[in-house]
Amino acid sequence: MKPRFKELYKHTPTGREVRQRRLSHEAQLRRSHREQLFMGKRLRYRLTEDSETESEYEFTPSDTAIITRGLKSTNKGERLDSLKNLSTKLEHPSEELRRFVSHGDCIDLLLKFISATETDEKLLSVWCLTNIAANESALAEKILPATPHLITLISSDNLLVPASVVWGQGQGKGDPKLQELVNQAVWTLGNLAAENEEMREHLFASGALKPLVELADTTTSSKVLQTACFALSNMARRPNSFFDELFALNLHTALASQLAKFKSDKGCVKEISWVYAYLAASSSESQVNKLLASGAIEQLLDYAGTVDPPDVSLIPIIRTLGNIVAGTDAQTHAVVRLPQFVPLIVRCIKSSNSRAVEKESLWVLSSVTATKPDIDAFVSAGIVDELTKIVETQNFDIRKEAAFSLLNIAIAGQRLEELPNERLVSAFVEFIKSQDQELVRLGTQYLQILLTQIKDRQGVELLKNVTGGIDALENAVAVSEDDDVRTTGSALIDIYYGEDSTKME
Repeated sequence: MKPRFKELYKHTPTGREVRQRRLSHEAQLRRSHREQLFMGKRLRYRLTEDSETESEYEFTPSDTAIITRGLKSTNKGERLDSLKNLSTKLEHPSEELRRFVSHGDCIDLLLKFISATETDEKLLSVWCLTNIAANESALAEKILPATPHLITLISSDNLLVPASVVWGQGQGKGDPKLQELVNQAVWTLGNLAAENEEMREHLFASGALKPLVELADTTTSSKVLQTACFALSNMARRPNSFFDELFALNLHTALASQLAKFKSDKGCVKEISWVYAYLAASSSESQVNKLLASGAIEQLLDYAGTVDPPDVSLIPIIRTLGNIVAGTDAQTHAVVRLPQFVPLIVRCIKSSNSRAVEKESLWVLSSVTATKPDIDAFVSAGIVDELTKIVETQNFDIRKEAAFSLLNIAIAGQRLEELPNERLVSAFVEFIKSQDQELVRLGTQYLQILLTQIKDRQGVELLKNVTGGIDALENAVAVSEDDDVRTTGSALIDIYYGEDSTKME
């Protein structure tokens, strides 16, 4: 994966390697934070007017005994009522209920219902498992014995068995209850896959991946497709040992086909996009080429063009684009040349409707501008003025993302003198005054190119026009723990005072 911006300091290879490791770590932290905002497990709530919340009840040992008796009752109505009650309480399990799941008969009783023939009881028991899996790892792992049953429920082979044998007399493949049951089983698997690497490896070893892909490929249900993509996006998350199998099963082409069928369904497009985001994030060069060849990127761009103003539903699409343009120069160019791409990214950066969309789009832009060939398309679209406004007026987290691209345009694009430097110098001095070391580095990097690459000391004159500009640089050199900032800052101070104008040549 190429760096987000060009190297600016002229140090030894060891220095560059250290800096790149640091930048990679910072990038991982940002990605991890964004994942926490948009991905994770999903509870299934029972929406009723009299639903109790966590603060409205305390599940006691007597409640456990009542539910246990109900689950073991010979009366179907009592069993169903107990399953409904249990699934609701599992939304926010009390300590007593956690003990019932961890050490009591809960899991064994639920497994008996899944193994039986009553679809209503199957559905409610899987619903309970879904909410158990949505809790912390210590509870989620308790349902691992149910994995083979869940996989059987979603298996295409299973759906070929006569309906009267598997689902009870009179229920066939098109039955809504069967479809809901399949959806709930997939939901549970998705929650397990979201837990950690060990859970994903367990699901893969149990044979869950192939039926999930087949279901995503063949379902005609929007609801089931969305849930299958939720599960698959979690399965695709690194680390895992089976990533290549996702491509061997042709998941990328299957979802491209489904994308064409469900292109007007916002929920489907969003969930499919999350799968592509994770596929693109961990793919090899050849696998990214397969994603590009699938036609999915064009379809995602077509859909994104219809979302106006841009909103958070575009996050997985923009993330997918960002992961691809972070690849080779050829892959970056393949995306940039698509007619919908540049207008989309510019529109998302200009939009004030969603900070998350703006930050993701700036991330994409910083990858595109890291290489010269594709910078011109964005410069021609007026992005420099928009980036300048951002570094002047936005909060520092947004300014930081815009600064990467401005530095790239100046260095990789060789357009320093075309930038509105009389405005930018003040903004980057504010970076140097901040307590954020990454902002200080960015500000120092900008001053480096300003003072060394503009002829006749014009850069020095611009800095002199900024009140407190040189003072900010001197203070950064005095207090920074970053060797690059201290070394480069000291050299810039010498240039400013005319002591050694060739020191950084």
